[in-house]
Amino acid sequence: MNLHRLLAQRATAKRPLRLALIGAGKFGSMFLAQASRMPGIHLVAVVDLAPQHARERLAHVGWNAERFAAPAIADAAKHGTTCV
Repeated sequence: MNLHRLLAQRATAKRPLRLALIGAGKFGSMFLAQASRMPGIHLVAVVDLAPQHARERLAHVGWNAERFAAPAIADAAKHGTTCV
């Protein structure tokens, strides 16, 4: 089983895995840095006790602010963006 191949198939089928990340600290930030480059993954939400910190971490690892500006999780799921 090749995870990258399976995720690429989901991307091609326009059926990405929808994920939420709890915590944007050190380990969460490492995931954020990779998630935007992984086909077949849609990070729908980032949940953190300090939402502004999560936004800063997303920007720090190269996410465009428009990608994580969804006002609600349902909006993020519908439009392919991320809600913090």
